[in-house]
Amino acid sequence: MSEIKSQAFGKFDSLGSFIESFKVADKKKFKKTLKGKTPIETANAMKKQRSVVEVNATIAVKEPDDLDAKGGKHIRMQIIVVKILQNDAAVSTDVKDALAKKRNIFVAIRFGDSLGIQESIPGLKAGVAVHLRGEWIPADKALAHGGAKMSVLHFTHHPIGFICTPVKCFN
Repeated sequence: MSEIKSQAFGKFDSLGSFIESFKVADKKKFKKTLKGKTPIETANAMKKQRSVVEVNATIAVKEPDDLDAKGGKHIRMQIIVVKILQNDAAVSTDVKDALAKKRNIFVAIRFGDSLGIQESIPGLKAGVAVHLRGEWIPADKALAHGGAKMSVLHFTHHPIGFICTPVKCFN
């Protein structure tokens, strides 16, 4: 495997740094919405916190793998959605727009540790069909947080998501 280096995403030094920062900010915002909620309302809200999307797509660009400041490795690529299999109301407009306009969507797949899939995925290159499930971050939210103006699909591993190539599924 080639050497993995950190690559910028918007104002962040790596995609992993963007995702970590986005998660922290999102968690703070989410905690504020839970004030005054009953335990049942809190549990239901927590189940719905992530905007999980499942799509069939084609890889448009396979970028070099990424290493974040904490040592997390990410497979980086851009996909074009060809079919929406599961959508979430909170991000539905952005997902449908991505399909209709054939916009490139940034995908991050963590690998090599207990937080992601075990190993890198062989055979990922432009033109390969993939089936993905993960958390969708709309382009406007990514940009507002300092990332690139691209929608992001991440958490494409257990317990939320997965990625399937024509050969094998990984989670």
